[in-house]
Amino acid sequence: MPSPNNFEAELGGEAAGMKPAEKDSWSPTSLLIRLMVAGTVLAIWFWTQSLLGARTAPETGVADALHNLTAGWNAYLAHHAAAANVLLILSSAIIDALGVFLLGSWLFGRSVRPFLGLVMLMLLRQVAEALCSLPVPPGMIWHYPGFPSLLVTYHVANDFFFSGHTAIAVFGALELSRFRRTWLTWGAILLVLFEVLTVLVLRAHYTMDVFTGILAALSIARLSERLAPALERFLTEKR
Repeated sequence: MPSPNNFEAELGGEAAGMKPAEKDSWSPTSLLIRLMVAGTVLAIWFWTQSLLGARTAPETGVADALHNLTAGWNAYLAHHAAAANVLLILSSAIIDALGVFLLGSWLFGRSVRPFLGLVMLMLLRQVAEALCSLPVPPGMIWHYPGFPSLLVTYHVANDFFFSGHTAIAVFGALELSRFRRTWLTWGAILLVLFEVLTVLVLRAHYTMDVFTGILAALSIARLSERLAPALERFLTEKR
């Protein structure tokens, strides 16, 4: 049984090994700062809620601030069919390329993660589509542009929540960033921004669709990274 002196020495050693942040985590100053931060956050919350409560809700449809912001571009494309077709073809070609990249990364690569993530993302989107149906955005530009697509279904014009273009672009960009090439990562970010801006300008999606697509892709990327090793071991054992 250790003596009291040894016990105190051990406690002293542990205290000495503590980080400054751990020793001062509950100091009066730290607590005051935390209370001020918490109070500020709550004040901002209630203030923004009051702003939301004061606004007028639309009688029909969905109010979308980004649609209003890009109304000029949407009007231009509505009167210039050739430009709209080019935008549709280019955005769909990017999605097709990312889809092929994700599939090829599994077929010819070492990990099932890209394909697993793509499958889960598509499944999650179809479930959301089955549960939620949104009205067609006014001024939507969505039609067959004269060139086929591998993944984009132009004949379906009522699948809004959530944006498949955005989700695949974000997930594909995350996979491209794993190559750790600065130019490739920045290129992937630009592709995401292009897809987001395109679906909003064309009014093929609401802002809520884009926002949810981003969150879905980020979540699926994390989940697929966790599940892929176990699935790979299972597939290896079955060979």
